[in-house]
Amino acid sequence: MRLIIPMPSLRAVTVFLAVVLLTAGNISFGEDIDPRPAAPARLAHEALVLDIVRAGERLVAVGERGHVLLSADGASWEQARFVPASATLTSVAFAGGRLWAVGHDTTIIHSRDLGRTWSLQHFEPEWEQPLLDVHFFDGANGLAVGAYGVMLRTRDGGRTWEQRMMADAVVSESIDWEEAAAAAETFEDEEFEPDLWGDEELYDAALDFDRGCFEFMECHLNALLDLGEGRLMIAAERGYGYRSTDGGETWDAFRFPYPGSMFGLLPAGNDGIIAFGLRGHVQLSRDFGDSWEILDSGIESTLMGGTLDPAGNPVMVGAGATILIYDVRQSRFRVSEDRLGSAYAAVLFGNGRTILLAGEDGVRHE
Repeated sequence: MRLIIPMPSLRAVTVFLAVVLLTAGNISFGEDIDPRPAAPARLAHEALVLDIVRAGERLVAVGERGHVLLSADGASWEQARFVPASATLTSVAFAGGRLWAVGHDTTIIHSRDLGRTWSLQHFEPEWEQPLLDVHFFDGANGLAVGAYGVMLRTRDGGRTWEQRMMADAVVSESIDWEEAAAAAETFEDEEFEPDLWGDEELYDAALDFDRGCFEFMECHLNALLDLGEGRLMIAAERGYGYRSTDGGETWDAFRFPYPGSMFGLLPAGNDGIIAFGLRGHVQLSRDFGDSWEILDSGIESTLMGGTLDPAGNPVMVGAGATILIYDVRQSRFRVSEDRLGSAYAAVLFGNGRTILLAGEDGVRHE
């Protein structure tokens, strides 16, 4: 499969993947490695920020070099007093009055005081498996996912974490490989017409289809969505996804119709799920991933983060200062973008009509 990415998306993907998917620093294998605490930085609020969350009345943002930023209004920010690791932090979650953040070096840190100070719960730099998302169902039960199919689970608020690979958790496969082969060919050559293929050609193509990271169940797990009642979904790379109906104990593998990586998932209305990612591709399912519809977003900028607006509409952000809103009632998009603007990685709505945009230039307050 060949993916052609326009320049604004290439810039964003370079920033995002270079910082998020590649472990930074030199590693000496076979030696005990202690993390170095994050250092104070006068311009930390202008450096790369990859996620932001509301923790009660406080806003907490995380990013490169272990930076943790705190704010009461989203306009002014200060660094946390102590962060025990300087690894890039990719995701932050709040539950039960506590915070957890994850990132490079399989780092997991935890705060009991709304982000002022943090303690180290997990650190395994030799794994070379950055964690990319974290979710807590309550103050005790949490799940972190990351590169090469890694998953970490806790049932005691993070005092202990159990490592598990997606390869060991998948118990079923809902993938039509003929459809997967046809979809890959479609996006490689826009003039391709599936009905010109006979059954024999489809079968042969399915046998020859490059399954990529799925061959050894090592796809990056980019984003996790909790839909309640034990239903979870993961957006992964190269068109793959995973879903669970038992709270993440077992998983079913599936394919999105678009064969590129999805970087985020959001609920859409009462029964919908939005998946978004490379080249502005947005896909919608109303049956928990049994079927997907490719929506015409009208953009080609890669989308990397998202949230719901006060009306419950999915809001996605990405390269070229893109802000893409999907109106669930009218089934249409509204978009704002600046192709020369910076890349956004996360978005959060503040008080009133304010919107917080986190990305390569820190946190922007509008």
